[in-house]
Amino acid sequence: MKAKHSQNPGHPPAEEPKIVLPDGQPAPSTPQAATKQDPATEIASLKDQLLRVRADFENSRKRLTREKEDSLKYANQSILSDFLPLLDHLELGLQAAASAKDVASVVSGLKLIQSQFERFLTDHGVTPIDAIGKPFDPHLHEALGQEPAPGKPEGTVLHQRRRGFKLGDRLLRPASVVTVAPAQTAPPAA
Repeated sequence: MKAKHSQNPGHPPAEEPKIVLPDGQPAPSTPQAATKQDPATEIASLKDQLLRVRADFENSRKRLTREKEDSLKYANQSILSDFLPLLDHLELGLQAAASAKDVASVVSGLKLIQSQFERFLTDHGVTPIDAIGKPFDPHLHEALGQEPAPGKPEGTVLHQRRRGFKLGDRLLRPASVVTVAPAQTAPPAA
């Protein structure tokens, strides 16, 4: 059953939207327009339109795949370009260290490079994990061993062998730590 559109004498009839095919040709807008052609011509026209739409779809899919691959390939470009000045300063520091007469100037230069690395990491959302003196957390720490430490609570991080880092709320690397061992109890008297 077809719905009839009421004719309002005060308003002109609304035009149906025109559909344009990828080749720029308008699509038939009404069934009457499609039936004016003979069936064989209409079938050939529809097959041609289908082939063009398929080709456009395939081209779009290939283009999106290429763009995705390029995006993944060059995703780290910004970070790596920010990293290059650190490498330059390290090379300059090594050249200066080769001709340095005192160790203090080499240590001072290395401390400057270390602070630049830490600033680089902070600028890119990487934060160190503060472990020493905190309770052991298996989600943030990797236990390397235990040592006795009288007066300190069991499971507290005593030493940090390697710093851990987070990127936002994600763990990049756990902190390698040594924790306080459980208190030794004296063996019972025999």
